[in-house]
This record gives sequence, C-alpha cells and structure tokens, in this order.
Amino acid sequence: MTAPRAALAAGAAGAAALVVLLSGCGLPLSAHAGTAPTVSAPAARESVLIVVTDPDSAAMLKATAELVTATARAGERALVLSDRSGVVLATSLAPPPLTVRVSVAPPAPLPGHPTSFEQASHARAAQRYAGAVKQARALLTKRQRAELSAWATSIMATAAKAGAHGGGARGGGDPKPGVGLDAAATALASLREAGTGADIPVVVAIVGVSATAARSVPAVSAGLQGCAVAVNDFAGDSSEESAWQQALLQVGASRVTMLVPATGTQFASVVRQGLDGSVTDTLTSVLFGPGQYGLSPAALPQLRQLLRLLTVRYPRATATIDGYTDDLPVPGGNLRLSGLRAQAVMNWLVSQGVAADRLQAFGYGATDPVAPNTPDGQPLNRRVVAVIDPALG
Repeated sequence: MTAPRAALAAGAAGAAALVVLLSGCGLPLSAHAGTAPTVSAPAARESVLIVVTDPDSAAMLKATAELVTATARAGERALVLSDRSGVVLATSLAPPPLTVRVSVAPPAPLPGHPTSFEQASHARAAQRYAGAVKQARALLTKRQRAELSAWATSIMATAAKAGAHGGGARGGGDPKPGVGLDAAATALASLREAGTGADIPVVVAIVGVSATAARSVPAVSAGLQGCAVAVNDFAGDSSEESAWQQALLQVGASRVTMLVPATGTQFASVVRQGLDGSVTDTLTSVLFGPGQYGLSPAALPQLRQLLRLLTVRYPRATATIDGYTDDLPVPGGNLRLSGLRAQAVMNWLVSQGVAADRLQAFGYGATDPVAPNTPDGQPLNRRVVAVIDPALG
C-alpha cells in the first residue's frame, strides 16, 4: 500500500474509532447508515425526595430551592412538606429524559475494496458525523438541565405560594420537624400503597433543626422503612444528635446522616447519594481528639448504624473505611494517623462479627477537608467515612 493510501486508510479508521468512542460516552445513540440518529439521556431511575422545611422562613425556602435544584433528576418524585403543620406544600414528578436528533446522518459503510477517493470521502463524512453527535449530546445535556431546573423552580413557587396562604402556619409557634417527619412517614406509606417498591431509593431531607427543636426527639407514628434520612443544620449537641439518630433508626430508616452547620455544604451530596441508591456513610459522630485514634462512646450510635447496614441490609457487601485528619502536624504524620483511625473502625466492626475479608481500611491524611482547618472546623475533619459496595448484596 502506498504511503498516501495508507494515510487515508488510517484516517478513515481513526474517524470510525472516534464515532465508536462518542457512542460510548454515557448517552445512548441510535444510528443507522443514511438516517439521522437520535441521542437520548440515560433511562430514568425512579426515586423519591421528601423535603421537610419551614415555609415561614425565607432562608429555609431558599435552602430548600437550592437542594431541590441541585438534586433534580429525570424520574424523580419530589414532595415538600411543612415542618409546622405537616401539610404537603408541593408535589410533582420530574420530566422524563429527553431525546435530541443528530443533524448529520452516519456515513454508509465503505465497499469491499474502496478507492483512495472513497476512503477520503468516508473519513470526512465520519468526522462530520462525530462532530454532529458531540454537538447533539451537548445540546441534550443543556436542555435536560434547563428542564429540570425549571421543574425545581415550579415546585418551589408552588410551595412558597402554599406557605403564604397558610399552608405552613396552621401548626403555629416554632417549627416542629417531628411533625414534618410524621407527615413524611404518612406520605411514604401512601406511595408504597400506590406501588412505589421498597427497592426504589427514598430520601427524607430535613432542611434545618434549631437548638430549640433539637431538644425534642421526633416521635414518628408511622415507619420510615428503607428511607435514607439527611438532617441539615442540626443545632443540637452530640447527645441530642445521638438521640435523633436512634429515634429515626428505630422507625426503620436505613441510615441517618446528621450535618451540623459547619458541614452543611455536604447536604446536596448526601441527598444525591441517597437518590442514587449508593451507600456512603459519613460518620459525623465518629470524630477524634487531636492526634488521637481511639473510639469514643459518642461514636457508638453511628457505629451501630453502620454495623446494621453491613449485617442486616447488605450482609454480603464489601466496605471501604476511609480515615482523615485535620492539618495539625502529629508524630508519625497525618497519613499514618488517618490510617489508624480507619483501622479502629474496621477493628470494631470485626469485633462485632463482620468478616475481615469484607473490609478495607485506608488513610488519606489531611486531604479533602469538609470544613476550614480553623479551631472550629478542625474537629470535623478528624473523621471516618464508610463506603459500602452493595454489588454483592
């Protein structure tokens, strides 16, 4: 084969490979030679987000709007409930995944013994097609985001209007997250009766709990079986946090994540993980003193929650235990200290009957802080995170 002919063949092969590569970028591509194909967003997985918020607080409504927008996805059902009265302020189903048509049809296959001219033409057509597919995918992503953002805006407009017309004030007095949680449990029971299966991810998100509200442990009459509960801006102390966790686990919550004001930036991430069905448990109560790696009594409620996940819900799953530190220098280095913290949690799980070959412990030192490394933020960075892989469960 002559050098020019070899170069043309290589160009055609490269263009064809580019089309194949674009076809595997995560957005399904339906294409037939000579016909303009379509690009579709991934099929929606059903999920439910139940948000408990204070409709009388502009700050809480703003935080709710940010959460709903940041976690919106095709196929999601969202409910916004009042923490004063338990009234449903808004409920809606997200729009389905979109499809966009590619502006250029894929090139027809080359004949068995193509000429150099045919190869060059095919290479140019394949390049044009690959560019059109890439452009269609970008347009699809933009449109899907715009639709979901408009959907989230519509939900919050409805919730704000309902609150302004008394939907949130009928409970009177200070917000009572327990009232909203009770309403969330009732809403969940209704969804289950309507056909929402136990395998569909459900997240109950409480947008904020004041110091006054934190003193009243929620008494939920109905169950929260299978739900992930995320509590943001919890202003209570560690004993109140532990009491809330225990109360919610006792009524069936699969896991409870309590975020204090300093860790509020993790709220949307925790909710997204719950809606994805993945299990990343940030053990906010498993914190350590400077340079320490021993487990304190305050860590036991969350350790027992993690143990329950590994022995009851995912009895065959594997888990990775990740340890972290603040940025203060310690003898032996922060990397070693973070590993000892992760190992302490792993050793506790093994002592409670979890097989050691299901667990791995890693230390990451002072990387990935969740709070500024100031005197107030450093204790939050001395933490452990458990990542459960339920693939085997």
